[in-house]
Amino acid sequence: MIQINLLPDELRRAKSSSPKALVLVFAASVLCFGGLGTAGFLWFNVRADKQGRVDIAQEQLDNLTPRAKYADTLAKEKADFEKRNKTIGEIATSRIVWTRKLDRLGEIVARDTTQRSHRVWLQSIDVDSRTESNNAGVELKGSSAGPDLDGVSNFHEDLKNDPVFSEGFVAYTSPQSKLGDEDDEFEPPVKRDFEFAVKLPAKEKKKAPPRKPAPAAKPAGS
Repeated sequence: MIQINLLPDELRRAKSSSPKALVLVFAASVLCFGGLGTAGFLWFNVRADKQGRVDIAQEQLDNLTPRAKYADTLAKEKADFEKRNKTIGEIATSRIVWTRKLDRLGEIVARDTTQRSHRVWLQSIDVDSRTESNNAGVELKGSSAGPDLDGVSNFHEDLKNDPVFSEGFVAYTSPQSKLGDEDDEFEPPVKRDFEFAVKLPAKEKKKAPPRKPAPAAKPAGS
């Protein structure tokens, strides 16, 4: 049977949607909102996990920072200790016991006088232990019995070859000698005055940094 709807277009009922279309729309909505919900859940879950790891790492860093500072302090103290220990060792190895050396000098003078390799007596002993000076060492002045140079030379060689006296010294200057005044009260009456020095190693002086040249003066009127 044919039905004719005479109502105007605005009053006519729209055609109802088919059940298949409604099912498709519902399924699409479920998939869309379900996907968005799942993505949101995963996002917040992963973000919370990452933030938790960051918080744990920050807490570990905060706990390790004081230890790292303490370790740096210990390393600095160790370096300072090693530097001081090295300095003390250098001083200990370079230190000269002057009383021992002077005692040994007296023994050499007295011993060799009896052995007749030389007969000397000392008039002055000048000790300069300032290693920053080029004159550091011992300066000896004395006299040798007789006019010949053998006594002075033997005394010079005995000091140079003695292991106790020569320890720490680096150079012996050549003896300077001249005939002294005769004295009939001594035997022999003629003597030879001499002097020489025994040198200590001098510390190297630090070189001053080179001076920068002064800027050239500008000509007048420029």
